[in-house]
Amino acid sequence: MIDLAAVGTRSASLKGLHSLRARVGEAVSGSKLGRSVYMFAARHMPLSFFKKLPTIIIIDVTNSCNLRCPVCPVTFAMHRPRGLMSMDIFRQIIDDFKPEKKKPAIYFNFSGEPTMNKALPDMIAYANDHGHETFVSTNATKLSPEMIERLIRSGLSRINLCIDGFSKEAQEAYRVGSKFEQVKANIENFLAIRARLGSTKPLTVLQTLLTSYSEKQVDEMVEWAERIGFDQVRFKTFSLGSYTDDGQQSEYGYLVPTNPELQRHQTETVSLTCDVPLYQTVVFWNGDLGLCCIDYDQMIKLPNVDKVGFVQAYLSDEAARARRNGYTKSFSICQSCSYSNADNMGFKVDLRKRRRRALPVATQAA
Repeated sequence: MIDLAAVGTRSASLKGLHSLRARVGEAVSGSKLGRSVYMFAARHMPLSFFKKLPTIIIIDVTNSCNLRCPVCPVTFAMHRPRGLMSMDIFRQIIDDFKPEKKKPAIYFNFSGEPTMNKALPDMIAYANDHGHETFVSTNATKLSPEMIERLIRSGLSRINLCIDGFSKEAQEAYRVGSKFEQVKANIENFLAIRARLGSTKPLTVLQTLLTSYSEKQVDEMVEWAERIGFDQVRFKTFSLGSYTDDGQQSEYGYLVPTNPELQRHQTETVSLTCDVPLYQTVVFWNGDLGLCCIDYDQMIKLPNVDKVGFVQAYLSDEAARARRNGYTKSFSICQSCSYSNADNMGFKVDLRKRRRRALPVATQAA
């Protein structure tokens, strides 16, 4: 499933926009008249404001997954047809940016397990060769030595290798269908092959969901990650999801960490607008343009990039109107989305900085 915090990466200008939106929204939220005026202005912003090319394109390289994580919408809530993006569609997306000086980052993680598409390394290499930053997040179940070497040689910029705890019980309670020892071995093999190839890329991030199991294993996981050569560790707060019903939330509520500081909470102030559609978009496996990372079941219908090209589809009035409606949270899926109001998405440990601090002063100076 899509990694929301990773997708939230913004340029400096977009961070400024996000901060400004938050300040303005907070200033007017206490006044009914202020909210009304603010939202009226937002709904009537010119379409030209929503016709700037994205800084992140999320590629739905496949919406199939080999695991059955209990509160992931891919397991129980996705109804659109399953499939794999073709290399031809992907090339069209990248080729459309050949004239552009600024290239969007290409994220190969959306609703399925990206390594199930055997063309993934070739797609990454094509994007890398044309100047795009690339990112993959994987459940690490299908990382054969061949796939690992192809991913490393592709020029991949960054990868999240996911394991949700440091025991069989912790991993397999949520990643249903995975085998803890196999995933652990695959991850260790990835780091070993990167070292053997003498490559500094991709930047490797160990990602773990903070559950009632893994919350007790944080120190152990950091020690393991540092020992085998990871660059970073990311502990991501666990969410039962806005798409689950009361029965599911009751059944799987035991997975929520017991430590309140490791739980995901919502801010008291609800954001009036959402800036995600201003910098991020999705291309579904069949070439249809998507609004944002929340629309996993393609509820919002937009033009197909395979028919008219990515740039033409993205800059169309139809797509710009959809982004304006997304910005003002006018779609039904916006009402249940809590991404812009979450105050704790987790925390990171930068192992590269820890290693540098551990070096003798003379070695650092050299």
